[in-house]
Amino acid sequence: MLVLCVLTGFALLLMAKPLEAQLPFYTDDPAVSEPGVLHFEFFNEFDALQSSQFPDLGQNTSNFKINYGLEHGLELDLDFPYLSIHRAAGTMSSTGFGDTDLGIKWNFHKASPGSWFPALGASLYTEFPTGDPHNGLGSGLTDYWLNMIAQKPFT
Repeated sequence: MLVLCVLTGFALLLMAKPLEAQLPFYTDDPAVSEPGVLHFEFFNEFDALQSSQFPDLGQNTSNFKINYGLEHGLELDLDFPYLSIHRAAGTMSSTGFGDTDLGIKWNFHKASPGSWFPALGASLYTEFPTGDPHNGLGSGLTDYWLNMIAQKPFT
């Protein structure tokens, strides 16, 4: 049995191929702002782009996010990114606002101390094409996301 497992593992390694991709998931927690509370977040991310994106070399994203807590475990979300796309010499870089996201999140089950059941939530986001797709600052499309969220502390 051990020999079969080792041979199967070796065969799988021989068939492996490198993949180029970005993270296929979004991380969030099920918590929402308290009713009537306005919450502001800002974060900045710099990405080196894949060679297939040439002449685009890097992207700096400054994201402004505003949340507002509603009754019944609901939260409204508005976020808009300010992008800078850095391109190879001889080509013009782009800077400006990207596509705007509008969303709602629902925390429909809070975790209880001593319970094994996780906190649960869901969020629905719509991304509106407010950026300039000709300069790489937006997609030109309306996108939708539906996220299911579970969170369970281990300690």
